[in-house]
Amino acid sequence: MTFVSVAQACRRLGIDAKTLRRWLAEAQLPLHSHPRDGRKKGMSDEHLQTLARLHQRRLAPLPQEPPALVAGEEPPLPAALLALPEMVCSLQSQVAALQQQVTDLTRLLQQHQQEPAIPAAPAQQSRRSKQSPKLAPPAPRSRLAASARAKTPRKPVHVISRVEYGKQGHYVVICPERGVLPFEPDTPAWFAWLAEQSSFRFVGQGGTFSAHHEWRVPRGAWRAHRKIRNRGYSLRLAPSPELTIAMLEQVAATLQAHLK
Repeated sequence: MTFVSVAQACRRLGIDAKTLRRWLAEAQLPLHSHPRDGRKKGMSDEHLQTLARLHQRRLAPLPQEPPALVAGEEPPLPAALLALPEMVCSLQSQVAALQQQVTDLTRLLQQHQQEPAIPAAPAQQSRRSKQSPKLAPPAPRSRLAASARAKTPRKPVHVISRVEYGKQGHYVVICPERGVLPFEPDTPAWFAWLAEQSSFRFVGQGGTFSAHHEWRVPRGAWRAHRKIRNRGYSLRLAPSPELTIAMLEQVAATLQAHLK
């Protein structure tokens, strides 16, 4: 009796071990132990043929096992190892051909370097070139633009007077031309100075703004302007005879409240 293991039977029938055991149970065919190894389970070749006929299966041939080696006999070498000497000979011939090509290219380069140079131009042409005047290269555009910018006069920066609360604890009036003026706010000199101004900058304790004189308004009223977060704010002030520090601080605090 030819013993067929469970793995061989599954391979030849093309099924898994669970299906094989179910087919054996349906056909009431038991599994047998290997005659020399009781741990291996299998069946006879006749039972395998019976299962194939019942389920209309074609048995796949078993893979051929390599012949057993005779004692003292060396295993045969693979075909790839046997072809190595021929491949080495082919590579050696290719390397020799490449070396010959490199030698030929080197000889050609040396011959090209030894060829005579192109004859120089006649002496007359060189004299003419010396006598011809040399034209100055055109100036770069960047230099021309820089010189044009240098010649263009810059617009003067308009600086206005400043009324601010100083570190000494009192208000001062600063003129761009004369510096700190010798009078204090809310005095006759202060109101006379306001009547001659068109604008000034106020920096108080509660905020800052720019004041502009509205000449078209009767009695010459003033207006406060301030830009906060890209938005302009404007408030009407009193005329020059009534423009006191208290009013300026009140308007500065009102404009400063827009920051909150």
